[in-house]
Amino acid sequence: MRTTILVGTIIISTFLFAMQGVAQTSLLLGGFDPDSDAPVEMTADKLTISQENGSAQFEGNVIIGQGDIRIAANLVVVTYLETGEIDKLSASGGVTVASADESAKSDSVEYSLKNRTLMMNGNVLFSQGKILMSAKSLQIDLNTGAATVEGQVKTILSTGSN
Repeated sequence: MRTTILVGTIIISTFLFAMQGVAQTSLLLGGFDPDSDAPVEMTADKLTISQENGSAQFEGNVIIGQGDIRIAANLVVVTYLETGEIDKLSASGGVTVASADESAKSDSVEYSLKNRTLMMNGNVLFSQGKILMSAKSLQIDLNTGAATVEGQVKTILSTGSN
């Protein structure tokens, strides 16, 4: 984990002065690594199931968990494969994604279980240790931990003991 933070810090520091306005950078995020074999647990105030398009819509106080990852939102649409397995989760309305080491907030999130990608869009705020970052979008490849941050990227790096 220290290596991930160190690599992220070096990359962010390198681009820190170029990040005013529209910018893009890449970093490694090791904390967002859901256990693909773990069950997906979902709770909500309301559930609507559509047999027509193979989806389920969870509304109100939605909380989704898989392994150490938690997603909270106002609305989540779950799309299923023909095999009955979950293909992707599309969340909107005050979305928070959290693991033990990292957390992020955004307007919307698309989590592809099949491709193992997480795409956050709109007012993204990301936190990893002493690193805080805001941007328009954050895309994470959960297979590698590699991430791309785009659109008005701003970073705060805490130094010392503060």
